[in-house]
Amino acid sequence: MSTDEQAVATADPRAIASGLTAFRVSAIVAGLAMFVLIVEMVLKYGFGNDALTWWSPVHGLIFMVFAVATANLGFKVGWSVGRMIAILLLACIPFVAFVEERRVVREVTPLTQ
Repeated sequence: MSTDEQAVATADPRAIASGLTAFRVSAIVAGLAMFVLIVEMVLKYGFGNDALTWWSPVHGLIFMVFAVATANLGFKVGWSVGRMIAILLLACIPFVAFVEERRVVREVTPLTQ
């Protein structure tokens, strides 16, 4: 049994469930925030409109919360650091945050029971 498998085998299902909930919420919010950021960039660079320039730092904060939630869940279920980084990089692509969230939920949900 590898170290990752031992970590999963001994992880508390309630702790994994709470980590999964935080991951799901932050992934969805980060995915939606990405679309607002795209609108902000189109307005700023396409039309010279600075109406949403305040959104960029807010999006950064939301993404950092998502990064912490990903690390929290990843350590609870025994993911490698490379896998956690891959999830964060995939979330930088519009729409992919939603796809990755669904994939992670399908994978991790059985560990919560």
